[in-house]
Amino acid sequence: MNQIFSKLTVTAIIAMDITILPGISLAHGDTPAPQGFAEKAAISHTFEIEAAKLVLDRGKDPAAKSFAADMISDHEQAGVGWQTLQAKSMCSFQRASTTNTVESEALKSSSDQDFDRAYLSTQISAHEEAVSLFEHYAKNSSGGPLKSLAEKTLGTLRTHTVRIHGLTKE
Repeated sequence: MNQIFSKLTVTAIIAMDITILPGISLAHGDTPAPQGFAEKAAISHTFEIEAAKLVLDRGKDPAAKSFAADMISDHEQAGVGWQTLQAKSMCSFQRASTTNTVESEALKSSSDQDFDRAYLSTQISAHEEAVSLFEHYAKNSSGGPLKSLAEKTLGTLRTHTVRIHGLTKE
């Protein structure tokens, strides 16, 4: 198993709260290879960081800004796990770009009046999809450090999901 990881080059994330953008979902019943899992996580991680930074810059709602600040903090804290995999030559990390995604552009183009609501709305589906992706990978992958990291991350993802539902009352 370690041989697989030692030769694996993946585009991955440096994050604990790893969210998945709409359209980056897992086909029901499929278990992604480690690289596929990490690539999906990398795309969502980058979106999460970009969106949170936008909220800190443009947001007006203190609750949305607090949530965004926590997302950035949690990404930084969780990065240690991803960096550890990289240091052990199990994975190679590279932040994915979401600059041109529909979701990112829609958030950037939201009016100031609707911006906080738009941000919070994206977080509901993003966190629900992240929980689904990580649960599926943790349950169905064959093991190893990436599975362990997915299992470890699930608690934070679930906490964020509950919190975002509380902020949006949905």
